[in-house]
Amino acid sequence: MYLVELLLIGFESFGVRSMATFVSVKDVNVFIDPSAALAPRRYGLPPHVLEVEKLFGVFDRIVELLKDSDVVVITHYHYDHHDPGRFLDPELFRGKILLVKHPMQNINVSQRIRAHRFLKLVSDRVRELRYIDGNEFVFGCTKLWFSKPVPHGENSKLGYVVEVCIDDGDDRVLHSSDIEGAPLDEQIEPLYVCRPRIAIVDGPPTYLEGYKYSSRSVEKSLRNLMRVLREIPELEIVILDHHSARELSWFEKLKPLLNHGSELGKKIMLAAQYMKIEPQLLEARRRELFEKDPRDGIELLKNRRIRLDELGE
Repeated sequence: MYLVELLLIGFESFGVRSMATFVSVKDVNVFIDPSAALAPRRYGLPPHVLEVEKLFGVFDRIVELLKDSDVVVITHYHYDHHDPGRFLDPELFRGKILLVKHPMQNINVSQRIRAHRFLKLVSDRVRELRYIDGNEFVFGCTKLWFSKPVPHGENSKLGYVVEVCIDDGDDRVLHSSDIEGAPLDEQIEPLYVCRPRIAIVDGPPTYLEGYKYSSRSVEKSLRNLMRVLREIPELEIVILDHHSARELSWFEKLKPLLNHGSELGKKIMLAAQYMKIEPQLLEARRRELFEKDPRDGIELLKNRRIRLDELGE
C-alpha cells in the first residue's frame, strides 16, 4: 500500500522558490516547509508580476492545507522554507505539533536570528514544539525520522538542514531539504537509512556553477545521486527540483543523471510533472517575461504582506 496522498505545493517548476510538501497518511497529516519566496533579483531584474501572482497562489494553497495539518516540519530557516509572518497568519500554527530544526545548534548566525523571530511568533500558539535534529517521532503506525544536521550545500557557509523520512509502515518518502544536489557523502546517508520509494531532492544549483558553486560539486552531486539510484532498489521516483530548476538548461546539465535513471527504470521528474501540471520555470524565464510585459510585482508584494502590528504582535 502506498502513501495515502503526496501533494507538492510549491517548487521552482511551479514558478516559485520552495519545497513545500504535504503528506497525508492514515495516522497523521504532515506539512514540510510551508513557505515560498522569489529571487529578489535575477538577471538584474526584480520579480515579475506573473511570479508574484504565482507566489500568492502557492501561499493560498499553503493556508488551505495548513488548516488540515496535524504536524508542521521546518527543516531550516531560509524564507523559502519557513514564513516569519510575512504572508502567513501565525494563527495558522495554533494547536499544531511543530517539529523544527534546532534554533541554536549547528546553525549559522543569520538562521539563528531568523529562528528566534519565528519561534517567538508561533511558540505560544502551537500545541507542542520539538527539535528534530537526529530525532524520531511516532504517530500511530507512522514514523517521522530526521537526519542529523547536514550542510546546506558543498559546505556549512549557508548553515545546516535536516532531511525528513516519513514511514507509514507500508511506504516511505524522503524530503531532502536544501542539500544542493548532495555533493557530500553525508547528505546521501539518510537515503540509505530511509530507503524511500519516493525521494524529493533539490538538485545542484547549476545556475551558480563557477560562481558560487563549484563544478566539482556539480560532478560529485551527479555521482552521488547516480549511486543512490543504483544501490537503493526500493527507490522508484526521484522528484528533482528546487535549485536545479532555476535555469532552463537544467535538463541538459543533468542529462547524465537522467539517462542513468532511465537505464535503471527509475522515474526522475520535476515536481510539476509529478503533479501532472505544465512546468513553469518563471524565475529562469524572468528576462523573457519582462521583454513581453515590463510590469514588476513589487507593489503587489508590499500590499500582500501581513502587518504584524495589525495582528497584535
